[in-house]
Amino acid sequence: MAFKDSTDEKFSDQIGGSKLSLIQFSASWCGPCQQLKPIVEKISNDMSDKIDCYYHDIESQPNEPTKYSVRGVPTILLFKEGKLLGTKVGASSEKDMLEFIKPHI
Repeated sequence: MAFKDSTDEKFSDQIGGSKLSLIQFSASWCGPCQQLKPIVEKISNDMSDKIDCYYHDIESQPNEPTKYSVRGVPTILLFKEGKLLGTKVGASSEKDMLEFIKPHI
């Protein structure tokens, strides 16, 4: 399954499942966010049976980032069954992202 868009309205449903959910909080003007996007998209495709990945634009959808004290982008939040499992701030390599995700699978 490809990288999906996240919205403030759908956010609770997107993080509430029994499958791992990764949310990338980003903005169109953010260079590191654009570098991270294809990495998360690859992980989303490679691990679609284990994780759902979402792209959340902080400018058009500002409410959920505020609830989770997102102060910079990119910020990655990892959820399972609505529970926050981890936070990662800044651009990362695919290896770093997998090291962040795998302990929770």
